[in-house]
Amino acid sequence: MKGRHWFVVGIVAFLLLMFAIEYRLPKRFVWRLTFGHYDEQPFGCALFDSLVSVSASETYTLSRKTFYQLASEDTLKRRGFLAISEHLALSDVDVEALLSMASRGDKVLLVSNLFPARLEDTLRVHGNYSYFYFNALKKQAVSLFARDSLIWIASPGDSLTYYFYPQLCASTLSADSADADVLAIKHEVVGKNVDGLMTDTLQYSPVALSVPVGKGEIILVSTPLLFTNYGVVDGNNAAYIFRILSQMKGLPLVRTEAYVDETSQVQQSPFRYLLAHRPLRWALYLTLTGVVLFMFFTARRRQRAIPVVRPPLNKSLEFVKLIGTLYFQKKDHADLVRKKYIYFAEMLRRSLQVDLEAVEEDIRSFDRIAKRTGIDKESIATLVRTVRSVVYSKNAKMSEQQMKRLIDNMNDITRNLL
Repeated sequence: MKGRHWFVVGIVAFLLLMFAIEYRLPKRFVWRLTFGHYDEQPFGCALFDSLVSVSASETYTLSRKTFYQLASEDTLKRRGFLAISEHLALSDVDVEALLSMASRGDKVLLVSNLFPARLEDTLRVHGNYSYFYFNALKKQAVSLFARDSLIWIASPGDSLTYYFYPQLCASTLSADSADADVLAIKHEVVGKNVDGLMTDTLQYSPVALSVPVGKGEIILVSTPLLFTNYGVVDGNNAAYIFRILSQMKGLPLVRTEAYVDETSQVQQSPFRYLLAHRPLRWALYLTLTGVVLFMFFTARRRQRAIPVVRPPLNKSLEFVKLIGTLYFQKKDHADLVRKKYIYFAEMLRRSLQVDLEAVEEDIRSFDRIAKRTGIDKESIATLVRTVRSVVYSKNAKMSEQQMKRLIDNMNDITRNLL
């Protein structure tokens, strides 16, 4: 197997290992109150809905309709309705609708920390709201403090006691109507100041009330956190929850999610809308398949044409021919001798530090050139003085043979310098 293949295998193995580690890591909980059907976090209601649907599979359904919409449905069969929320925000129209449903024989179970004022005034029931603090629940869960007691008293001679963390059942109810039937009470110790002394007093506060309305009834429960995933699995809470639901026995139960956060009503998936419709679902599958096939085929090694790169042409000789042709056509032999002299003088200056422009140094300069090149000193002096007369004369004229002779003599000197 080639090195590239081993590299790909290593990358795939590393990704599989990381996926396996990530899958086995404990999931991080989100402690947000949603009461959503699809929410499997501690304060969602996925586990509650699952348990109730299993125990009453044919009579338990979910709906997103408001009480006003449910009341307008034409049905001759009596039903039970359930709404779970932290703050049950019912409009006056919804309150009138659920009172109408209860009057005709339906049962309505409302589970919330806070109920609308219109409903409380009508039923002559008041709630004592207590804000939920997650940090307080965390401290109670790790401490050794005693739990609060909830006592089920709806069944005469068969009272049962259940124990909960105080933060799960902090809100209570109070009734001003003699018609209200207390289903469960909270047993707690309250400190009171009597004549300047603090004394502990036992106090019993209702947490579940049933108020008859017409042919039906409305049940108010002030402990919505007990219906969440965390509340169901904590101790023997499930038995208490089913005690409350037993008040709806004999009736098909409809739970409405119209009053919970909209984000918790739908399944938490970015493709939930596409997967909910068959044509869009198949379009998504085909798109993903096409992307995978495209990646597979384009990842293969492809034969690519290698462009032919020609080496750069040497234009030096062509340039020399061009310049020579121009001088040949112009017949300016003196100018060509001037340019050759400039190059000749510069070469002597670099090689022998001889400056031909310094006329007063001619004797010393000619002597150094003669010693270096081996050419007669008089010949060098004659050549330099002749070329100078051409260079410094503006109207110098010479034949082609004279030009060639002077340039050849200068070339002889430069060749002997090397």
